[in-house]
Amino acid sequence: MKGLRIFAKWVMIVGLCLMFLSAGIYKLIGHQETTLTFQALGFPHWFQVVIGLGEVLGGLGLLMKKYARYAAYTLAVIMLGATITLLLHGDTTTVAIPFVLLLVFLLIGRQSGNNKQPNHATPI
Repeated sequence: MKGLRIFAKWVMIVGLCLMFLSAGIYKLIGHQETTLTFQALGFPHWFQVVIGLGEVLGGLGLLMKKYARYAAYTLAVIMLGATITLLLHGDTTTVAIPFVLLLVFLLIGRQSGNNKQPNHATPI
């Protein structure tokens, strides 16, 4: 059972990695539809590049145990921004997608942390 859980976790992580790698690359190369979306939402081009870079690095970071927590929290911040942006622009039909991803990344970040328990007996 433990092996199945580990396998399922890695399938999810690799899927999220590929999803955010492709989304980030689209933003970095200035894909026309992506650029038009950012313009329609009122964001400058440099912001599209920053988000794309965050998505690429975050997607790759999910695969590395040392950086998984930071990557997950970076992607959570990006998804928080996406959720707020969609709500402010009245797009209630697709807002659930970044919101659910926000929750997933918060969970991954929490689970990817240092497994050491704090030593409460340490003197101050």
